[in-house]
Amino acid sequence: MIVMFSARRLKPGAWEQFRQAWEPGDDKPPGFQRAYHARNIRDEDEVISFGLFDMSKDDYHRWREEADAQETHRVDRMSAFVENELVSGVYEVIDVAE
Repeated sequence: MIVMFSARRLKPGAWEQFRQAWEPGDDKPPGFQRAYHARNIRDEDEVISFGLFDMSKDDYHRWREEADAQETHRVDRMSAFVENELVSGVYEVIDVAE
């Protein structure tokens, strides 16, 4: 399982535009399960986003090579509505607590 995660401070009031730019449409990565966006309850311009993908690290790297230009364009569209990105990365799930 792969988790793609980011924490961002959006430009004031830019949530709707950011969300539209974030949308991958029908071009979701392989193994897409679900994505979440969550706002800080004290500051609505601070947003975390994470997606869960049923794929291996090798699957991720293959997909990223194939979709690099498209993903870079999507990230560029989102960046217009982002003040700063606090953390962003692709993580492999190593443990699940229930």
